[in-house]
Amino acid sequence: MPNHQSDQTNAATMKVGVVVTHVPPALGYGGVAVTAGILTRAWASQGHRVTVVASDESIAGRLQPQDVEMGAGNEIRLYRSQLFRRWGFGVGAIPAILRLCRESDAIYIHGIATWPCTLAGLFCAALGKRFAVALHGGLMPEHVELIRARKPHKWLYYRMFTFPALRRAVAIHCTSATETAGARAVLGADCPVLQVPNGVEYRHLEVAPVPAGPGLKVCFLGHIQQEKGINGFLRAWIKVRRPQDRLVVAGRSVDAEYFREFQYLLGQAGGSVEYRGYLPKDEVNRLLADSHFLALPSGLEECGGMRENFGNVVAEAMALGRPVLVARGLAWDRVEATRTGFRFERSEESASAALQRAQQLTPEQWYELSRRARGYVEHQLDPVRLGNKVWEALAAGSVAPVEATLTAGIRSVSMIREFTRPTTTSRHGETLEDAGVGFSTALRKEFHPHD
Repeated sequence: MPNHQSDQTNAATMKVGVVVTHVPPALGYGGVAVTAGILTRAWASQGHRVTVVASDESIAGRLQPQDVEMGAGNEIRLYRSQLFRRWGFGVGAIPAILRLCRESDAIYIHGIATWPCTLAGLFCAALGKRFAVALHGGLMPEHVELIRARKPHKWLYYRMFTFPALRRAVAIHCTSATETAGARAVLGADCPVLQVPNGVEYRHLEVAPVPAGPGLKVCFLGHIQQEKGINGFLRAWIKVRRPQDRLVVAGRSVDAEYFREFQYLLGQAGGSVEYRGYLPKDEVNRLLADSHFLALPSGLEECGGMRENFGNVVAEAMALGRPVLVARGLAWDRVEATRTGFRFERSEESASAALQRAQQLTPEQWYELSRRARGYVEHQLDPVRLGNKVWEALAAGSVAPVEATLTAGIRSVSMIREFTRPTTTSRHGETLEDAGVGFSTALRKEFHPHD
């Protein structure tokens, strides 16, 4: 039985492993890969060398280690993704992550409930390794409630594997107050939250000049799905747009029914909305430069309640000197106080009002918002400074005793066998969903006995 680590590790010599499902430049998998790259590159700039394990998945074709943009001097180990490639499934993850956990002083896990993230949490807990987990929106309140109410099998998975592992982490990395509230609602008020926003690499970016031409120019960057709120924002736009105003939408569709409604709204916009589909990074920056504002209406469509935990695209827009239009309840609720944009309530009427405020700005007023947006990034979202906070928390943490972890794991396996059977009913005649509830209750008592 291995001895668990001491509560302190020398930050300068600490060997850190990073586990993430997808890595940059993987296409099609959103902000987790981008954020992982920024954080790891920030650590590399400070002389820290880490080892990264991830799947080779990308919709543009399988990645090779030399393709990965995770910082100079870092070791990249990719395993082959198979079948459920969105979730990073691949049998090669098992030996790769187990080896990483054994040879590292600490592990930093990007995300929850995917195949590699689940393995990393379980292996760290069993080996008594210190580890921290970045939630990346996985425990946002609405997301948890959706899973609890509509996805009983996924909820059972969370209760069986995800929550017990998270309760062994030395730090739960959240990027906003809303994400912190969601984590504590599930894991308990005393869970070790590290609330640090995501950084943005801005030093190589120049503030873009004022967009040319008449009218207000707004852009939206993100998937065409309800979580992003774009259809609600389109309805708000149609109500108040002027003849020379333009809205450009860029992102791929991930929900066929929602996309059909999106296409209908495009037809109602009188040519004022342009859809460009998925854009590579250089074209994203050009679109931002050609816009007066970026819109992030995530959470606007409260049906289903889904919303972003952070919104990296807001930071990216601000880095180019672009103020923002954002829905309430995200990480950007203080944009009015910092004079970096306008916030609207989670209603189409309020979004329309925010658009009208943007329409009424003088060039001088817009320039002041632009200047302050860039200044906010430089002072509040510097990736090196924020990365240092995460590194220091990882070095200063503690882990649960190995004996308690292994005993709980053995009991969990027994419960899994008891409640998972290859029939449609359990041995007492209740449905599998009933059995799942029973299992969840037993598991919660095991891993969170004071609830």
